[in-house]
Amino acid sequence: MALNRENVVLAGRVVGMGREENCTLNAQKVTLPGIIISHFSKCNVHNAPSDLPDGEYLVIFEGGMIPFHKHGGVWEALGS
Repeated sequence: MALNRENVVLAGRVVGMGREENCTLNAQKVTLPGIIISHFSKCNVHNAPSDLPDGEYLVIFEGGMIPFHKHGGVWEALGS
């Protein structure tokens, strides 16, 4: 069975450091044919407010949530 890979853009919410803000999440959605569960990889946060401080965040979107670390203004997905 071959994996299906699809680049997706999702509306999300960045939650953490005492803040909750809108963002956009670009990711690769990976699924197996006939399976409902998806995995998201190559995740990038965009359009989040630039004044969010460095720290640990959770990006919540329809279909899941992914932990991120922001350091020096760069977003890094943890575990994807």
